[in-house]
Amino acid sequence: MLQIKKELQNKVSLWSVKFTFLWIASIFSSLSISMYLITEQWYVVNYLDLKNSLGLILTATTLPRVLLMLIGGVIADRHRRSKIIFLSLITRCIMLVIMAIFFSNSLLSLSVLFIFALLFGASDAFFWSARDSIIPKIVSKDQLVQANSVIQTTNQISVMLGPVVGAALLSFFSYSICFIIIATSLLVSALLVYFLKEEKSSEIKETTLIRDLRDGISFVKDSRFLLTIMGTFIIVNLFFIGPLMLSIPIIANDTFGGKAIYLSILQSSFATGMLLGAIIMGLLNIKKKRGILTISLVALEGILLIIYSQTNLLWLAALILLSIGICVSSINIPIVSLIQESTPTGIVGRVMSINTMVSMGLIPISYALVSALLNLSIDIRLILLYAGSIVLLFTLLLVFKASELKKA
Repeated sequence: MLQIKKELQNKVSLWSVKFTFLWIASIFSSLSISMYLITEQWYVVNYLDLKNSLGLILTATTLPRVLLMLIGGVIADRHRRSKIIFLSLITRCIMLVIMAIFFSNSLLSLSVLFIFALLFGASDAFFWSARDSIIPKIVSKDQLVQANSVIQTTNQISVMLGPVVGAALLSFFSYSICFIIIATSLLVSALLVYFLKEEKSSEIKETTLIRDLRDGISFVKDSRFLLTIMGTFIIVNLFFIGPLMLSIPIIANDTFGGKAIYLSILQSSFATGMLLGAIIMGLLNIKKKRGILTISLVALEGILLIIYSQTNLLWLAALILLSIGICVSSINIPIVSLIQESTPTGIVGRVMSINTMVSMGLIPISYALVSALLNLSIDIRLILLYAGSIVLLFTLLLVFKASELKKA
């Protein structure tokens, strides 16, 4: 009876005012970002008819985020995270308004879009570092898995709806109107975060930027677990995320008729899978054998990518993407929670940003590599086949060598 009462109290305390504001803001933020990405991709592939340049634009969107992630983590540990999130959101809102103006005046060329993608990615770097590190400050350690699951679940609902809404907007409105609508969503998210009013942490000490960077890196270097996680995510993101994300709009355009609704189906299937994975992780609240689970799911991702490379059926491609999405969330949530649990609050921003920076560091390179292969007239399906095979073989190395990960 006492245990049941304690669990009920934990569930109630999770939904504090601060967490509620962060949760709702995350919904609008994820919705707007997913709408922006599908609009950006479709603009390059369908409007500009430059599918071979898609990798370049996605690289421009992700590279600044990777390069600035570490600095974003330091800033998140030194200043109020809610203020950083607000500035990131409002900055991107202004960018989208300017993009709408550029499009209306026929000025949104590939080169101009490239510049906006760089700025968008740079702003995004500070957003994720602050958001990921603010959660341990507004919920207890015992609630981290549930809190991350709630955030991820609702985020994936937004990500799932984003492509659907984005495709509908693209079908009925011009790109300039789409940009304005996305900007409005970002504005709502920014206002919600503004009212979060997080207090500045008393743990923050007046030190130099270099000293803070060195402390964060030293903590990570001393942890074999963190080093193993980062190494695993580097390989997976290089040979999995890049080919997968580039393949979705290309396959939708080349194989399934080039209609925005087909892109929406594929994108939404992947997002729905991530939603289901987040729900499953939240319900199970797994706290043991998370490393073994990670290795198993990475192997499954490789197998699914191989199968995905061979299908020409829309429903099968959507089903595979759904399964891949489940795998992605089922890996990310337990691992992120474990990192947060094992890291002191005062440096969690730096550790999370280092992990994200290193693990995502090869995604822009992956985009560029896949784009280069496409320019060499290598079919995207062949790229997916070899990428999935490499990921699958890499899991064998984890089975025999990643002892720290298997113990987690």
